[in-house]
Amino acid sequence: MSLGMPTRSRFAISFTEAEEALVARIDFRRHNPTTREARTAYEGNLEPIPRLLSSLSERNAIPAQRVSYWTDPEFRTGRLKGSREQLFARNGTVGEEAFVHFGFLPTLHYFLFGVNLPVAVIAAFEAEVGDPRWASLDDALEHGRCARDLVSQYCLNPSDAGDEFFKLALDLGLWVQTALRIEQIVRHNR
Repeated sequence: MSLGMPTRSRFAISFTEAEEALVARIDFRRHNPTTREARTAYEGNLEPIPRLLSSLSERNAIPAQRVSYWTDPEFRTGRLKGSREQLFARNGTVGEEAFVHFGFLPTLHYFLFGVNLPVAVIAAFEAEVGDPRWASLDDALEHGRCARDLVSQYCLNPSDAGDEFFKLALDLGLWVQTALRIEQIVRHNR
């Protein structure tokens, strides 16, 4: 059994046998960074994460919108400008060092498994969006209200859920500006 490995959803990417073995070795759990357990988890992730990402990159297995979530500044809002990757670099964490950092684990989870939301929440939001080809920025308010109601109904943390709904909107095929607006509505409860 893997350590803290998320359950699979239909948004999870496909793995080769070798990749599956690497995924099973990754500790996805959040640890108190000052504990021995955290150090052990970090050391255990040093080898499988870079090997897994290298293998996935070689075969272009990570969906483009998930890579953009990490590399593209337009896929991030906030006071500090730049992509998530650039923010890590500003703190002196680049390349493989960034990939094994505890702060990268939520992004790695998204790369591999998609969003971290209950299945019922995903299904309800997907039903709300319908065919994403017909969704526009004007629909973001309605979709955002639906997402905000789901956050309340399922007692989710609005800050964490905002980012997860942003990622879900991207995976469903919504335009990045629409997805960002949905995230803002959920996060700021507007």
